Amino acid sequence: MFKKIINPKQELEYRQDSIDNKYLINEGSRAIGLFAMTKEQQVPAQLSMQDICFYVIEGTLQINAEEKTFLLEEGNLILIPKSCAYTLKVIENVKILTVRL
Repeated sequence: MFKKIINPKQELEYRQDSIDNKYLINEGSRAIGLFAMTKEQQVPAQLSMQDICFYVIEGTLQINAEEKTFLLEEGNLILIPKSCAYTLKVIENVKILTVRL
């Protein structure tokens, strides 16, 4: 476990054509991760076996889930229930915190 204060905005860097990530916890069915993605990057359909929470640290992210589109901006949070397929599309360089429960 970390024994320091973490500033998520400073933990990651934007990388063209790749996703920068760091897991704070990644133990079986539970995880806390930080991700940085650049404009227009996409993550194809994903299906999580756990509930997953996305919190936008900075930037803008589009999430499509169950035929609905959600536009998340800095400070927004969304919970995607387990067994729900979703896709991600970066609208503006984005840093996100994810929590799998």
